[in-house]
Amino acid sequence: MVKFFTLLSPFILFSSVFGAEQLVLVLAPEMNSTGATMQRYSKEGVWQKTGEAVAVTLGRNGLGWSDGENPLKYEGDGRSPAGVFAITRTFGSDLAANSAMPYVYADENVICIDESSDERYNQIAVLDPAHPPKSYETMRRTDEVYRNGAIVEYNAQGEKGRGSCIFIHLNHPDHRPTAGCTAMEESALKELLGWFDPSKNPVMVQIPKRECEKYQQEFTGIDCR
Repeated sequence: MVKFFTLLSPFILFSSVFGAEQLVLVLAPEMNSTGATMQRYSKEGVWQKTGEAVAVTLGRNGLGWSDGENPLKYEGDGRSPAGVFAITRTFGSDLAANSAMPYVYADENVICIDESSDERYNQIAVLDPAHPPKSYETMRRTDEVYRNGAIVEYNAQGEKGRGSCIFIHLNHPDHRPTAGCTAMEESALKELLGWFDPSKNPVMVQIPKRECEKYQQEFTGIDCR
């Protein structure tokens, strides 16, 4: 029997995003940039900065939109998703949770399924060796970039081919771009994970700077500089 850690329904995702009181703003210079800055915000009437901005690493081909204009995000395109996404859970290889958020303990058998034709596409599951998916990502990686992380609820509906297994995780030692996630240094990641509060419905807004003013209308107070 395979156990699934199912993603959010569209209705729950909508509710989480628009009830948010914690915001992670990732601003990239351009759509094709592989680096960006991340600033945390807390909602106090308007959005107020929390802590200092930190550098983050994006996909090897920059950003791809979750919907709307091109370039759209697709499976295997090397782009991190651009848009607004709920952060609902954290994960890691330690038995103790790294956050107040619901926690997925990533032992050797926990996987994320990235095979578009699989009915379990974009779901985290426990591997059944007798019936493995055609393609999946192991959540206990030997390079330990998944030692700590958060799950980004991108493509929560599991639309085929639109991308899967999107996380916030640790940088590679050489700081090379990711396959489509958002990565950062360990001290910054631990601070971020410890800051997340499930009662405040944290979200990530990940966009190029040229689009930031549009998002200021919804997220009043964010800094687009």
